[in-house]
Amino acid sequence: MSFFKQAEGEAAILVTNGVYQQVDIFTRDGYLYAKVGGGFVRLMADGSTSKAKTHLDFMSFSGPLAQRLGRLCTGEVQGAKQLAATETQRLLGSS
Repeated sequence: MSFFKQAEGEAAILVTNGVYQQVDIFTRDGYLYAKVGGGFVRLMADGSTSKAKTHLDFMSFSGPLAQRLGRLCTGEVQGAKQLAATETQRLLGSS
């Protein structure tokens, strides 16, 4: 186990009950999280989060994106599968 580490220069737009909020992205053991208030929410590969009524609208991330058991992660997580190009484009927007 490790602590949350900020992904320098990376951010996400989360939507909670119609309110858009820009937040920093953090990693922990290769999994991606977003800073919300005094805590962190887990980001899922389908755009959902671990917080009720909150979803991921858009994010910036310079590394490869993968998923393991539906959780959004980097390619360094053992057993993770790389996201399909369409899924990556949906999360990152068109580049």
